[in-house]
Amino acid sequence: MRGAKLVLAVWLGVAAPAVAAPNFSGLWSNNSLTQLERPDDFKTLVVTEADALTYEKKHLGKPPEIPNDTIGGADSEWWDTDIGLMRIRGQIRSSELVSPADGQLPFTAKATASQKARSKRRKVDFDNPESRDRSERCLATDAAGPPMLNGGYNDNYQFVQTPGQLAMLAEHMAALRIVRLAPDARHPPPSLRFAMGDSIGRWDGDVLVIETTNFIATDIGYEAGPADDMRVVERLSRTSPTELHYEFWVHAPAEFTQPWQGELTFHATKGPLYEFACHEGNYALPSTLSAGRQAEARARAAFAKVSAGTSGLRGPLNPRPAVASPPPAPAWSPARRPEGAARTSPRTPRPAR
Repeated sequence: MRGAKLVLAVWLGVAAPAVAAPNFSGLWSNNSLTQLERPDDFKTLVVTEADALTYEKKHLGKPPEIPNDTIGGADSEWWDTDIGLMRIRGQIRSSELVSPADGQLPFTAKATASQKARSKRRKVDFDNPESRDRSERCLATDAAGPPMLNGGYNDNYQFVQTPGQLAMLAEHMAALRIVRLAPDARHPPPSLRFAMGDSIGRWDGDVLVIETTNFIATDIGYEAGPADDMRVVERLSRTSPTELHYEFWVHAPAEFTQPWQGELTFHATKGPLYEFACHEGNYALPSTLSAGRQAEARARAAFAKVSAGTSGLRGPLNPRPAVASPPPAPAWSPARRPEGAARTSPRTPRPAR
């Protein structure tokens, strides 16, 4: 009906009525079993109802399978895995990624090697907080994005929209992103960079188009330099009173061989959002660094022991100590022994000349 009125207005040569921008304020969730990348269980983006039921029966209400989790950390978390695979336009989706077609992030060879080296370094590098991953430091912003991705728990958001701004608060890590909606909004110079970039929104009819640039290097990729940048474009639209459709494109040549695209659905939720007290409850980071200091203290003590020559090891730093000769005993004299008395100890030999 709206399109018919627009065509009629153009044909009559009168000004078309302005389309009222929708308001996205409310509590939303993008939680589902569908994640960014496609699991090995599926080969295609759209899956059948039978395959979906098989997958959901295996994973609903259970923690995700995390290969690097060797201490049962996944089992100890509270996971929101009670919602099945995501449905978009009547299709059951195996991944949020729609491009590349294989449903996998297209990392460059350099980025892949860097990730492997960083994973190996994490097992031995406990020098300072900056050497640990941002998730350990409660600085991860993957939920608020951009793009806004789900993670299996705390996938809730609160949107507050005013004529000039859209504030998006992610429950996960309590990350807040502000999208500026002013018509004259411009991105700052490349020298100014922000943890979640700089986001500017434009209206394309009733669709909000958000462009974000000016990311810091760790958001762009660990191999990126200060002059590199990433560009993320998001499209947010209301498809029903209780549903939002969300699309995104990511262009980051420092880390990926090609741009990648995804889409997902936000559902209205009752809430409320809960406090994600990561910093307040983060005992892991100080405990990890404390253990690193204790290991260093033990290494210093062992080195000092070796250097002092008390470890039994021999080498340039720990030579065998010299054995001191006993002091010479006084020479035996018959005059000092009563006549007829037997000698009770052997005579001390003279020192060699």
